[in-house]
Amino acid sequence: MRVSHRTLNAVAGSVWLLVGGGLATVGVRFVFGFNETDPERTVLGITTALALGSLVGAAKGRYVLARTARRNKRRIAALDDPRVWQVFTGRFVIVILLMIALGRGLRALAADGWLGGYLGVGGLYVGIGMALAVASRAYFVKPPPPMPTRIDGAPGAATARPLTPARQDAATGKASAARGVLLVNLGSPEAPTTAAVRVFLRQFLGDPRVVEVNRLLWAFVLNVIILPFRSGKSAALYQSIWTDEGSPLIVVCRKLQRALARRLGGETPLALGMRYGKPSLEHALQELQTAGCDEVLVVSLFPQESNTTTGSVVAELERLTARSATLPKLTYLPSYCDDPAYIEALAASAEACPAGDFTVFSFHGIPEAYVRRGDPYLEQCGRTAWALAERLGLARDEWEMVFQSRFGDEPWLQPYLDEYVPALAADHARVRVFAPSFTADCLETLEEITLRLGEDFEDAGGTELIVVPCLNDDAAWVETLATFVERS
Repeated sequence: MRVSHRTLNAVAGSVWLLVGGGLATVGVRFVFGFNETDPERTVLGITTALALGSLVGAAKGRYVLARTARRNKRRIAALDDPRVWQVFTGRFVIVILLMIALGRGLRALAADGWLGGYLGVGGLYVGIGMALAVASRAYFVKPPPPMPTRIDGAPGAATARPLTPARQDAATGKASAARGVLLVNLGSPEAPTTAAVRVFLRQFLGDPRVVEVNRLLWAFVLNVIILPFRSGKSAALYQSIWTDEGSPLIVVCRKLQRALARRLGGETPLALGMRYGKPSLEHALQELQTAGCDEVLVVSLFPQESNTTTGSVVAELERLTARSATLPKLTYLPSYCDDPAYIEALAASAEACPAGDFTVFSFHGIPEAYVRRGDPYLEQCGRTAWALAERLGLARDEWEMVFQSRFGDEPWLQPYLDEYVPALAADHARVRVFAPSFTADCLETLEEITLRLGEDFEDAGGTELIVVPCLNDDAAWVETLATFVERS
């Protein structure tokens, strides 16, 4: 029977909701009175089973199963002639049948006193039912239209509020102050192992400026749902790009540190600090303090400011200096998103690469909600893209700005890199990709773009994906950073 896409979504959502409600009802029945002689059935036991099952289930539905629902919703939207039996894929039906069999098995185990008896199994049923019910909402809610990101004219004067504090007065009352430089980047796991990646992700995703949700709820979701599953997957991705010297990001930043130190003549102490992982910001500040620095210029390797990157760095550095009166005073290099020297360095990095039929500027994405709350990142990405396109002599129909590395279920800045670029293969055999928000090659540029996107582009019929390397320790970039330091 032929149906509309909307009806098919409603059927899918109704099935999820009804099944979830049924499972939760069975779970409540187990918890309250399936076996009155169950010694574990106390007020505390009942309350714990219901509360824990509901909390875990709601979190799983919101952050895990909702993604499955949205994927199915996208599949339904792609159907040319939807029929009612296409509401779920055959694979999904098999999974459901296996879950039913698992439920039967759990009931049998409960009868023998396993898994906490009917009290424990009832809590599991409540959790699974709650997860399905919460996730079913994705089928009924129409997502808002994507936030406009396309820029068809040269940006005017900046309107976004900068995230770096106003410069502190460098006067200290002394004849001269010893000044150092702190290079800052995001960071990397210490090793491409599940354990090391788990530590890194806990610090990164635990930052309230990176994930802006209720901290208590997020702590539970992060440690119980995300880290146990994502750490191993991310470790496998890091293994695909790891070098004999270590993490590509750290290796490149160390080379940049040495090259910049040589360019500055060795008289300016220079330290490298990572917002997450090692070398830490605290270690870098102590290194500069030991070198006798009274003042430190913080040079962020994030060209476009965002509360999730620059803002987080500033907050952490201010926290560190506030608790110690002996640490150096800080000044901050302002955003250089469209600084001519930075744009020229980007253009120079493309000289050794073919031009391609179309050019894509890919920036790390952030949730749309962050921009709506005033994050300046989108505006500054637009400034970078427009300035670089003009420098490369590209007409407006020869380039586009996209966003990558989205995480979670909420809408992020669009268009998405992994959807936009493969679609270009129909009209453009050779596409050139810049990643202007990354100054050093890392997981996002080496694995996500070069490896994964390259394969997807070829599978879609494209001939060649031309990936322009990051600035890394290129001589033009070193000279640009030296210019920033000297004129500050």
